[in-house]
Amino acid sequence: MKNIALIGPRGVGKSKISKRISKITELPVLSTDSLAVYETGGLSIADFVERHDGKWQPFRDLEYSILQKLSSAQGIILDCGGGILFDVDENGEEILSERKIKILQEMANIIFLDNDIDLLVEKVSSDKTRPSLHSKKDYKDILRFRLPHYKEVAHYRLYLGDMKKEEAAKRIIELTDIH
Repeated sequence: MKNIALIGPRGVGKSKISKRISKITELPVLSTDSLAVYETGGLSIADFVERHDGKWQPFRDLEYSILQKLSSAQGIILDCGGGILFDVDENGEEILSERKIKILQEMANIIFLDNDIDLLVEKVSSDKTRPSLHSKKDYKDILRFRLPHYKEVAHYRLYLGDMKKEEAAKRIIELTDIH
């Protein structure tokens, strides 16, 4: 059985929708962000990045390690952090992560959950628990870079609009034919 991996920007609803899929299919949900917190002994992502002088690449390497460990899993729903498709170059700029994309595409049906940029920015800007993604770029700029890559990598794209989480879960189950 092939897995489902939900990708998309912060605030789009990956965690809530993955839990709804799990409730319907009885498949387990694994969150790359939760696994990262576990792997760091309970450090939040923000604290982990801060401990590495505000650099994101150590966290991106941790994500890669997690994907390697999960690569042979079967019958899981993977709730991916918003930056799962990316690494960081020597200048601190996000770049596509061919190494992580390769694992994801081999192990799962990748679903890109999409929604309006302004809605996502509004939702995320009020959440102080999320670490800053870049010292010089705002979230809208980051989204403009990331969105085309989510579309390119995914096997399926689901535009959510004002769709209820339950409906989105059912659509994903139909798309992927997972039961």
